[in-house]
Amino acid sequence: MSYTTEAEQYILCDERILIQLSADDVQATEPDYDILAESRAYADAQIDARLRQRYALPLASVPREIKDWSLALSRLWLYRRRPEGQELPPAVVSAAQEALDALDAVRDGKLSLDLPAPSETAIAGGRFQVTAPARLFTADKLASY
Repeated sequence: MSYTTEAEQYILCDERILIQLSADDVQATEPDYDILAESRAYADAQIDARLRQRYALPLASVPREIKDWSLALSRLWLYRRRPEGQELPPAVVSAAQEALDALDAVRDGKLSLDLPAPSETAIAGGRFQVTAPARLFTADKLASY
């Protein structure tokens, strides 16, 4: 499940810019929707990697902060597709860095989202238990040898 939709990507970028960033054909009149989906997948993976230690995934509802962070990371991925030698716009880089910093703060417990936290066993990964028959050679028996 993606944290953002295709339509939400138009919030941060004009359609013309999305076409330029996603379509490899200079004559394109619409964005390459597969590339836009890849940018959202990148953002989702970055978010999931940081949230899975504190929250059960997939999220039941997506808070506004997650959508904003996802859009910033998606936009950074699109801008990184540009040919080498072109600088990334500072606003794009700083928005993505802020998103990653905030996600790291969520992961580290310094920032919380309005989501139910998973149970303690889900965070710890559960408990490992082993059952076996009684020992044949106890410590006392071994000490007599």
